[in-house]
Amino acid sequence: MANDIDTLIDMGFSSVKAKKAIKATNGAGLQPAMDWIFAHPEVSDEPDDEVVAPQALGTASSAPTTANSDEPGEIKDGEQTAQSLICNQCKKLFRDATGAERHATFTGHQDFAESTEAIKPLTDEEKKAKLAELKARLAAKRAESAQKEIEERKQAEKIRRKAAQDMSMAKEALEAKEIKKAFDMKKKEKEQEKIAKAKIKAQIEQDKRDRAAKREAAKQEHQVAQAQAEAAASAQPTVKKEYNEARIQIRAPGAAPITHTFDANAPLNQVFDYLQSQGLVNPFTLSTTFPRKTFSSEDQQKSLKELNLVPSAALVLAYL
Repeated sequence: MANDIDTLIDMGFSSVKAKKAIKATNGAGLQPAMDWIFAHPEVSDEPDDEVVAPQALGTASSAPTTANSDEPGEIKDGEQTAQSLICNQCKKLFRDATGAERHATFTGHQDFAESTEAIKPLTDEEKKAKLAELKARLAAKRAESAQKEIEERKQAEKIRRKAAQDMSMAKEALEAKEIKKAFDMKKKEKEQEKIAKAKIKAQIEQDKRDRAAKREAAKQEHQVAQAQAEAAASAQPTVKKEYNEARIQIRAPGAAPITHTFDANAPLNQVFDYLQSQGLVNPFTLSTTFPRKTFSSEDQQKSLKELNLVPSAALVLAYL
């Protein structure tokens, strides 16, 4: 047992891990201990509880033997203690049932028996061979782990790229959906605006038609009323209205208009007298604008009514 621990230490394992492996395999031997170490890489080199190496299983009795077969304690033929277990299918020896069970798991062999043959400790050459095998297995395991890690990273990168691609596609699809939604909304707004404009235009046209109809109706009513008024006027005798006063407005050059009310029967010379009383002493004439007529000295004796200056008239004063 101590030789197995030393061999594991020579192979580069710590004494704590070597003792843990021997204890975990119940002292089944170097190979099971190595297999256990490979199967449990997570085991640390820190000591746990005190590790006590189990005693070798099936150790032969330490009673000395002598040539005298009748000596007390002598082991006779057929009384030997089992030193190991043997696989009858491949003839491999195992220190205990744990190693045999491990072998059965790996190979599927089921035919085991007890053997009195003791498992010899490894020689230096065997230790070197085991060490080389261990190193090769370690290198292979490391290479396998590295390859597995590379594959896992590749797979993770594929998953990440696929997720990024899916996210980008989903984002593009969402953006396209939003753009289409905005486009449809804009199109709908334009259609609604077009309909609203058409309604407004139709309403304006209807309002125009209504106003035209109202104007036409009002025009017709006015024409009817005017015709009725003319008919009523023609049916009644014309009565000429008599005016007693004449409102005369005189416009003189360079002065403000002068307005004064005269008696309708007053002669025109009263207008001349009134203007002279207002400071217009220079000789002047008076005339109408439409129809154009300049009053003479003979007209000054005529009344304002005779001169058709009643009820009002506008005269223009001109200096001689």
